[in-house]
Amino acid sequence: MIKYGLYLLIFFLLSTTHLAQFGIKGGLAVSALQASGEDYTPFLGYEVSWLQDGTSNPVFGLQLGAFYTFNISDEFLFQPELYFVQSGYQFDQTPLYDINYRLGINYLELPLLIEYYLPLGWEFHPAIIAGPYSSVKLSSNKKINLPDEEINGEVSGVNSFDYGIIFGIATEFAAWEGEIIFDLRINWGFANVLSQPSDFINLYDDPGTVKTRAITLMTGYRFNLEL
Repeated sequence: MIKYGLYLLIFFLLSTTHLAQFGIKGGLAVSALQASGEDYTPFLGYEVSWLQDGTSNPVFGLQLGAFYTFNISDEFLFQPELYFVQSGYQFDQTPLYDINYRLGINYLELPLLIEYYLPLGWEFHPAIIAGPYSSVKLSSNKKINLPDEEINGEVSGVNSFDYGIIFGIATEFAAWEGEIIFDLRINWGFANVLSQPSDFINLYDDPGTVKTRAITLMTGYRFNLEL
């Protein structure tokens, strides 16, 4: 909770600036989970114990939200954002069984980004973006597609929080009274996002860690405000 309070304090202090803009963004995220071991059974159950020996693939999801920009200088911006994010992972056993297990996780994500605009003098404005993010889980569900059946249910092994760092590139073009923006960014999670539920059989003393990896392509629009 301390880190969330710090985020709100920074937001409040910087909100007194008269050079501020807000905007909206949306796009497509490609996400996956990276495990320190190779066995997801302690976290997801015996449903994946043999499926994970097939093919593991990232999943596609939406990322939608809003942001607020503060001008630090001509080259640097501070940009808190708030997004609804869909992420997850999937396992396939298709050659003989045609079975797919998809883990879907929905988050409310708060990135705090610094943008550095490259002083190139072009008509569009390329920038480097970087900063931390924190996420709160909204829901976590599984979908198992069998040849003649679909099974849906909640997944209790997904932890409530995630955090990490975002880095990427962005560019913007002046349009109307604001700017059209394009972002390409990577989320590199530091938190262990899966844990072994208490009602699962304890297979290992240390089941390892599982962390989030994602690539997101977004577009949006920034509205300029005079405060």
